[in-house]
Formats: sequence, C-alpha cells, structure tokens
Amino acid sequence: MKVIHQDFFKIFYDNTDSSGFTYHTSYLSLAERARSNMLNEYFPEVVEMLKKNSFFFVVKQLKVKFIQPSYLFDQLKINTGLKDNTYTSISLTQKIVNKNISICEIDVQLVWIDGKTNKPSRLPSNIISRFKSMEVV
Repeated sequence: MKVIHQDFFKIFYDNTDSSGFTYHTSYLSLAERARSNMLNEYFPEVVEMLKKNSFFFVVKQLKVKFIQPSYLFDQLKINTGLKDNTYTSISLTQKIVNKNISICEIDVQLVWIDGKTNKPSRLPSNIISRFKSMEVV
C-alpha cells in the first residue's frame, strides 16, 4: 500500500473498556479523525464544501479486520492509502499499527454526495488526481 497520509493518536481511558482493551469502535473513530485531518491538511477546498454542506463524503461500505488489541496510553499510527476510485467514490485502506505491529485494518468506500440533491455526484477530477499523486516519504 502506498501511504498517502500518516497520523498518530494516543489511546486514553475513554477509548478502553474495563479489561484495558481499546474499544473496537475507537478504531473507527480514530480512522475517521485521520481522514478528517488528511482533508484539513491537503484539501481545504473540500473542507469548505463540507462546512457549507454543498458536497460531502459518506461511508458506503466498511470492512474491518481486528488483528491485535491495543491498550491504555498506546501510541497508534494510522497509515492511509488510496485503494481505488470510481467516478463518484474513493476507496481507502487504513492500517493502524502500534510499535510496527498491525492492530487493525480498515477498508472504507466513500461516496461523493451533492448536498442539494443528496445523490452521488461525480468527484472533481482534480481531487482524484491529487489523491493519486500523494505519498508520505
């Protein structure tokens, strides 16, 4: 997977259950936060569209593979990669690791929605080309 964005998050008490394991839903929240950070950092025009509700991404499909647990105060790294795209959607893979050990893998398909019609819309070509040209080095 070609990594297009990296983010880091620490696991806090509210992310864990009584066993000390990170809640499975916390991985989804952290992955969403990493995608939001990526948009804020590299796609300010998309952020403006989201704020105006003129266009936005919605999750169409989500596949999660839980591999290892993580615990309170673990520092997790989320690597995001572009898997593929269609005219109206992008598919990303997000790999969550702790000290180079895979914790969770998430495949997510995001559909671009027109806020006026609430229907899928063609993704602007410049957004797709920028996703394809990104790479963390």
